[in-house]
Amino acid sequence: MQRFLAARFDRNSELGLRLTINVVVFALAIWAFSGVLDGVLDREGLVRADLAVNGWFHLHATAAGLAAFNIITLAGSVGVWCVVAIVAIVLFTRGHRDMAVAWLTTNAGGGIVEWLLKTTVHRTRPQYAAAFLHGHSYSFPSGHTMWSTICYTMLAFIIGTLAGWPGRRRALLYLASTTLVALIGFSRLYLGVHYPSDVVGGFVAGVAWLTACISAFSMVRGRWIGPRGRRAEYSEDGEGVAG
Repeated sequence: MQRFLAARFDRNSELGLRLTINVVVFALAIWAFSGVLDGVLDREGLVRADLAVNGWFHLHATAAGLAAFNIITLAGSVGVWCVVAIVAIVLFTRGHRDMAVAWLTTNAGGGIVEWLLKTTVHRTRPQYAAAFLHGHSYSFPSGHTMWSTICYTMLAFIIGTLAGWPGRRRALLYLASTTLVALIGFSRLYLGVHYPSDVVGGFVAGVAWLTACISAFSMVRGRWIGPRGRRAEYSEDGEGVAG
């Protein structure tokens, strides 16, 4: 038991402390999502709050604000698709095929999970949403928020991992990705196409899916960090080689 616990808190192993943190984050995200979902389905208080916030944004939105956030929100749809394609091409051409597969699988799987959640919950869009929507779709969770959470946070993970950056520099990457996700989520509220609980639900669902995928990838690929804390380099054929 002591050896098992020591291995779970090993700072130099992707299967140690990093995996332990991912499991904890996954559990917290699932707990948070279940709480939001319960509120959406059964609690009148949360629904009233959603309606009140949606109405407030509708009354206080300006033409300039709508124009600006209509551009920002594209980073959660078209922007995500472009980033996914570009990063996949870069990873494949540079020989990181395992990372490219993980990247594509994580993003594509997240899209499938988001579609399943939407069709299962079947929540109607806010009454002011029609002006900024093209076609019919359900409201919970926010797809833009979920996609951007998965895409941009996974991108930060990949950059930090391949560059071998220490914790502080990686934290800056995650701060930048989280800021972008927050702006995209806020844009969905400002445009009136989602309720606050949709955005929160999209974020925590994205975090849960992302941590599950990263944990699985870590277990399949083994360590990126060598037993002596050295960064794992990638050979030309995409296999990890201790450097």
